[in-house]
Amino acid sequence: MRKGIAALACVVLLTGCASASSTMLSDDTALISAEGNGASDRDRVVRHVLAEAARLTNANGYRYFVVLTADDLSQRVTLRIPGRVLYNQPPRAAEAFSTYAGRAYATGGSTYQTPDRIEERVRPAMDIMIRMYRAGEIEPAEGVFDATAMSTPAGAR
Repeated sequence: MRKGIAALACVVLLTGCASASSTMLSDDTALISAEGNGASDRDRVVRHVLAEAARLTNANGYRYFVVLTADDLSQRVTLRIPGRVLYNQPPRAAEAFSTYAGRAYATGGSTYQTPDRIEERVRPAMDIMIRMYRAGEIEPAEGVFDATAMSTPAGAR
């Protein structure tokens, strides 16, 4: 039971960080997109894009892929966070040292609102276009990714 809950929690956490999707443009060309949630997800977005490229290459019967274009689609988002409303209520004569239960809803006091905050956040995203090759169609070199090596788990090497 605990293992099942832990596995579900891992899946939810990992899928919330970055997501990748792909579209085949031709038999050997694909567009792969990924998007993260925060500025710290930038490296994770790159890893997800390359992992999706390797998965897609293997799924279509190819061995190698080359990145033709890479576009940074990161966005800056400005958020306005409203200030908090604070209630200032003078103590009543009969309650000078008694409990404060129910005082938040009492009337007669003044209010103060803290200033609004402006936050800028970065949402990393990228698109890559890849061309896939079968073994023998291209020589392994710099910039040529071996999809079978990328999809092998680290512990199985």
